[in-house]
Amino acid sequence: SNVWFTDGNLHMFNQKPQPGRKPIEGREVADWEEKISNLYIEGARELDEEKRKEIYAETQHLTEEYLPFIYLVNLFSLTAVRNRFEGIKYSALGGAFWNIDELRLTDE
Repeated sequence: SNVWFTDGNLHMFNQKPQPGRKPIEGREVADWEEKISNLYIEGARELDEEKRKEIYAETQHLTEEYLPFIYLVNLFSLTAVRNRFEGIKYSALGGAFWNIDELRLTDE
């Protein structure tokens, strides 16, 4: 995830300098921050689903321990889906169709 890579463009905390800018004085990447970055790379390369779950679970544990983000608000969202769709699993992050590969359309 570009948010978690220490040099990612969407890294929202402890940001690196933008191209063409001077280095940010005092910027240090913490060990746990580098570990999260490396775990996302490792998880993306892992083909075994159970091992991948373990890798991503470790990123969650580190995030929970060091709290680089504290989400205070979750946007209110309302989604309507016709009753012909089966397998809808609503998610605050992905809306109604984040699992589109699991959805089925009935004949009703």
